[in-house]
Amino acid sequence: MASKLVVHVPHASTVIPENAWTEFLVSRQEVEAEAVASADLYTDEMARQAWPHAWIVEVEVSRIVVDVERYDDDSREEMSEVGRGVMYTCDHLMRPLRRPIIGARREELLEQYYRQHWKRLRSEAADAVLVDLHTYPAAPWPIERHAHGARPEIDIGFTEGLSPPEWVDALTQHFRKNGYEVGHNTPYVGVIDAGACCAVMIEIRRDLVGQPNGTDPKWKRLIDALRSMPVGL
Repeated sequence: MASKLVVHVPHASTVIPENAWTEFLVSRQEVEAEAVASADLYTDEMARQAWPHAWIVEVEVSRIVVDVERYDDDSREEMSEVGRGVMYTCDHLMRPLRRPIIGARREELLEQYYRQHWKRLRSEAADAVLVDLHTYPAAPWPIERHAHGARPEIDIGFTEGLSPPEWVDALTQHFRKNGYEVGHNTPYVGVIDAGACCAVMIEIRRDLVGQPNGTDPKWKRLIDALRSMPVGL
């Protein structure tokens, strides 16, 4: 088992850079509401509490500005068909959100937030164990491309060659013993390839998260389950 654990937290931020506000087509209040709705809220705090000794790689801006888990080439990214490619133009209800970002501005954003992030992630993840941490809504959104899949309390996303089957099995049994309903590659499939020796995606249904404090039983239960889960094989 590799000794280094890297936790990837790509979607926790709700920050909109000052120089991006003029690109949006709706009010500031609506942009802020979409940033919150689209965020995997508290996954940053979740990672810090569950794995205090891990290397945590976060993104500093909201995914509605730049989504580092999309392909940077929209021709390869199926979510670009619904305005949710690497730079979102629609909100989660498929309503217009932002004008298309092209040319020099697109290159500027990709370089600052996308390429620099992937450079750091690949550096940290090299030969390490990687957990790609997310949350997702209990009910599907109009922009989802594969909304027909089951929506378990915890979805373990894995990819052949990146995710040892023994680790996936161990994680499955662990979360089930902790009372969670567990699914595999549903509703989201696979895990990013950042050069780790092994990797999984953990998607937690948002109604299971609770509030990040010392009194919410949902939060405490989840943190305890994450903290004690097997990490790599």
